[in-house]
Amino acid sequence: MKKLILSLAALAAAGICASAQQALGPGTGLVSPEINPDHSVTFRYVNRKAITVKVTGDFLENQRVPAEMTEKDGVWTYTTAPLAGELYSYSFIVNGERTFDPSNIYRNRDVATWTNIFTLSAEPGDKGWYYETHDTPHGTVSKVWYQSPTLKTYRRMSVYTPAGYEEGKGKYPVLYLLHGSGGDEDAWLDLGRTAQILDNLIAEGKAKPMIVVMPNGVYYNQAAPGADKNMFQPTMANSRSDSTVEIEESFPDVIKFVESHYRVAKGQYNRAIAGLSMGGRQSSAISRHYPGTFGYVGMFSGVVVANGDNDPALKAQFDAKPKLYWIGVGKDDGVKRNSVILRDYCVEKGYPVEYYESDGGHIWRNWRVYLTIFAQKLFK
Repeated sequence: MKKLILSLAALAAAGICASAQQALGPGTGLVSPEINPDHSVTFRYVNRKAITVKVTGDFLENQRVPAEMTEKDGVWTYTTAPLAGELYSYSFIVNGERTFDPSNIYRNRDVATWTNIFTLSAEPGDKGWYYETHDTPHGTVSKVWYQSPTLKTYRRMSVYTPAGYEEGKGKYPVLYLLHGSGGDEDAWLDLGRTAQILDNLIAEGKAKPMIVVMPNGVYYNQAAPGADKNMFQPTMANSRSDSTVEIEESFPDVIKFVESHYRVAKGQYNRAIAGLSMGGRQSSAISRHYPGTFGYVGMFSGVVVANGDNDPALKAQFDAKPKLYWIGVGKDDGVKRNSVILRDYCVEKGYPVEYYESDGGHIWRNWRVYLTIFAQKLFK
């Protein structure tokens, strides 16, 4: 009897395991999104009870007007016009409620909003191509905790080391790459495609092999959601874009940790700093606060304008002769005005500055391009 009970228990356990495995299943069985030979994209969603299904995303010319999907036998479908190479995000709207595409496992988070994503490359070397993984040597991404004596807490950063770092003995220059308001140390990897961009540029010989350090730039948050001790919910407001002063004061802690734990080529011309939006302002402020520390400075949609007609901190920074002082901004970006003011001030004072103006506004689509351009100019 005891053996029978044990046998029945074993069978029941096996049934539960099989049921659990079956519950994982093969997904919806639909292909969505499907990239077509003409580089159009077809979305599919199965729901026989839905009354309306729409798709919205940055592939649409007018993102405020979702596209209507058509239904046949319970499958809702929409096909775009041919698209340019890019990373795209999208969501379905089912009966007025936003939802994920259950056929697409690829998602990312921007502040507190999750969307499905896909990359499309219309031709080798276009933007989408740089955001994809190819058959090239790959770097390593690590999530690293360090102690900040200035902020009196442990904090987390993401670190990209280039292909060959683990096997070699050489030293590498460092790009410190800062996120924007509402972001964290995951933002440049997930939304910015930093690892893919660097892998591809380095493999092509267009960028020098470098370490990329992506710290958390909000002084009172230790780490991204899920790792932070407070389990905070990210918003644009609670990242406090005015936290530049604390990050300025504590940034030497970041540099000290990196240069004591990684094979780093030290000195001004082996250090670069860049960032987007809030991170652009922080890069502008940090590089000005520590003249002679960074040989390359990149400000993507965010700058600190000059302090009066004769900014002594900015003068000290240029007296230290940085090799590159680079400003990138979209022509429709709300912060363009400050970028132009800083550019014009530098030109007036005879400070060498490079200014790049793209289409579009305050969006990741621009910041990925700025990183791709900026990385090719470093450490040469």
